[in-house]
Parts: sequence; C-alpha cells; structure tokens
Amino acid sequence: PLSRERGGDFGSPWLVLSGLGVDLPVDRVNLWGTITLLALCVGVALLALMAPRRPRVAQLVFLVMVAFVLTNKVYSPQYVLWLIPLAVLARPRWRDFLLWQTAEVVYFLAVWWYIHGFTSPDSALPERMYWVAIGVHGVATAALAAVVVRDILLPDHDPVRTHGEDDPAGGVLDRAPDAFALRDR
Repeated sequence: PLSRERGGDFGSPWLVLSGLGVDLPVDRVNLWGTITLLALCVGVALLALMAPRRPRVAQLVFLVMVAFVLTNKVYSPQYVLWLIPLAVLARPRWRDFLLWQTAEVVYFLAVWWYIHGFTSPDSALPERMYWVAIGVHGVATAALAAVVVRDILLPDHDPVRTHGEDDPAGGVLDRAPDAFALRDR
C-alpha cells in the first residue's frame, strides 16, 4: 500500500514535474507511470521482434529495467546496483559505462546533499540543482539505453557479436535461430 499512496519522490521525473508546477495527484502519477512503463515494455518487445537479429537477453533485460527506473515514482541510489551488471552485459564498453557511471555519481552526491538539507538547511543543495542532477541521471541512463537499442538494430555495432559470439549469457537462447523476427513476415 505504501507505494500506491506515494507520489513522485526522490530521483523521479515526477518529482521534477511537481516542482515545476505540474502537480499530479497520486492516482494520476500511478496511472501515467504504469502507462509509460507498459508502453516502453511493449516498445522493447517490438524491438526484439523487429530486430534484424535476435537481441541478446542481457540487452532486453537492461532495457526493461531502464524503463522501470526511469518511470518509477522514486529512484533510490541503490537502484543502480540492479542496472550495473545488466549494463556491463548489455554494452560491455568501458567508455559508455564510465560516462553513465559519472552521471550516477553526480546523482548520488546530489541526492545525499539535498537530503542533508532537511537537517541543515543552510548547507542544502538548492532544489533546482537537485532537479538538474535528476535530469543528468535520466539523460545518461536513456543515452546508454539508446546505444543498446542501436546495437540491437545494427548488430555489427554490438561489441559481443563483433567477435563472433551470439549470446553467451543467453542460456538455451545462445545460438538459437532467429525464428520470430517480424521483419521477415
């Protein structure tokens, strides 16, 4: 019941919208958050079916988790722990990972500095700066997801597949045929 009753909170775009004057009631945040998440998941499913080659499992799971964390009513700093192993498997390139993690460090520092302001208002991070940190985190996470989408649509860019691998973390799907691609129908 707590999640259902909670409005836009730390780290969420819903908090920024509220701060900018778009004050949605909790039931509307729940509705729009659910609709947005479902739409993104349908998009991931369509991407998987329309890709020129069957996407790797880690790529799809990463995209679904990104959809969840970007549409959720809260982004707790520990949520990045869900994304790190998936990001490493979905896009194993240091540059992309470090750029994304730099944004996560910015958000991590900002959220704690902002929360510190509840007990020490004189040393608080200004609210609008916290919103900027939320935006930096969101844009960086979406950018990494966009690179994964590009890798799915253009498999020659996928660092795992450039070495002749198929889906080393895919279990029974490793080397499975690309039987369900909609693009061939």
